[in-house]
Amino acid sequence: MAIGNLMNNLITEREMAQLIKVDNTPTKTINVNDMIDKRKLVAHFQPIVSIAKKNICGLEGLIRGIDIDTEEIISPLLLFSAAKHQGVEIELDRACRELVTQTYGAIHLNKKNTLLFLNINSSILDKVVGSNHLISMVRNCGVNPNDIVIEINESKVKDTVLLKEFVETYRNYGFLIALDDMGCGFSNLDRIPLVKPDIVKTDISLVRNICNDFYVKEVFRSVVSLSIKIGALVVAEGVETEDEAIQTLELGTNMLQGFYISKPQNMCNGLPESINERIKIIAERFQKVEKGKLIRDRRRYINLNDIMSTVTRRLAAVHVHDFDDELSKTVNSSDGIECAYILNGKGIQSSATVFPSSIIEIKKNLLYYPAEIGTDHSLKTYYRYLHNAKVRKYLTEPYASLASGNLCVTFAKTFQDSQNSKYILCIDFNVPGMENEAR
Repeated sequence: MAIGNLMNNLITEREMAQLIKVDNTPTKTINVNDMIDKRKLVAHFQPIVSIAKKNICGLEGLIRGIDIDTEEIISPLLLFSAAKHQGVEIELDRACRELVTQTYGAIHLNKKNTLLFLNINSSILDKVVGSNHLISMVRNCGVNPNDIVIEINESKVKDTVLLKEFVETYRNYGFLIALDDMGCGFSNLDRIPLVKPDIVKTDISLVRNICNDFYVKEVFRSVVSLSIKIGALVVAEGVETEDEAIQTLELGTNMLQGFYISKPQNMCNGLPESINERIKIIAERFQKVEKGKLIRDRRRYINLNDIMSTVTRRLAAVHVHDFDDELSKTVNSSDGIECAYILNGKGIQSSATVFPSSIIEIKKNLLYYPAEIGTDHSLKTYYRYLHNAKVRKYLTEPYASLASGNLCVTFAKTFQDSQNSKYILCIDFNVPGMENEAR
């Protein structure tokens, strides 16, 4: 999250109460220049962990202000609001980055494999790109640019040419680039090829609802899939529970960050051992969850394969005119079948699309409707695999059935009928636990 915003979920209840208390006059009680001059800023760090490697792989630097008179912590929102009002955003931004980098340099001496995630206030990017202040500051702090990840909230950058120039300049210096808040309502996907990020940080709103909302889960999965395909690693940001940690790992995230791992804190005296304990707990549970999932998936595949083998043996003994009767027996004798149909060797449907008799009415509209005899399925993924790769059976990934609109998988298997003609049995199976969740 960009320093100018500093994540709503990183603001404590006390800080929020302070912000509300002085909301009408937030900039009159703070002299930001005085705070900078008197070094009334403190660097806190929130760890970013890799469960696969079982270690702390990064630290995101965050800033807290200290009230000159009371020594109380000042909300980052209040601090940066005052800086903007007083026209010293650049001065505060530079002071924050310098303090975070200096503090990280001391921590890095004892934790060599830990990256610094350094925020850039995207609203003043035009003041950063050509100044060389950032690279000079990093070098003066004795930190290697290769050890720093620059976080950018691209949605706040209006000038794409400037964004590209900034990224190219600092990547050439050796910095890694991270795109923050991917998956939120303002993310611009066209910026991804522009930035070519090394790391993508998912928006907190995705993680917050990931255990309960099917659509949020699939958006998160899509962000992960996109990141993998462009060669970027994924940080799930805002993890607050063990269940959220496990769910994001199941969906393919590489790293975790959030209150469940550790709240932002002063780490000058070393990294708390409790972080490693959390990593151990998550790793052990994730291993059990994955093992259980593999066992369930294997059992389900064996069950589906047995159904396909039984049906194709029966179909091989009858004529094409009897296909519909055999399919009707199949869909009504096995649970979890959405529908079944048969294609000839050229991918043309040779049977009706047969549904279980328990489905009284088949919903039809312009998007979803059962295919009829003579429909061409030759462009379907399962047909192309069977025909081009010369395999005998194929199980698809989950997708929305064109016959019903429900989430399903299609198991396709070749067979020969009593006249030795080649056919393909296709059965759409419901995805367990998702029959009513997707629609």
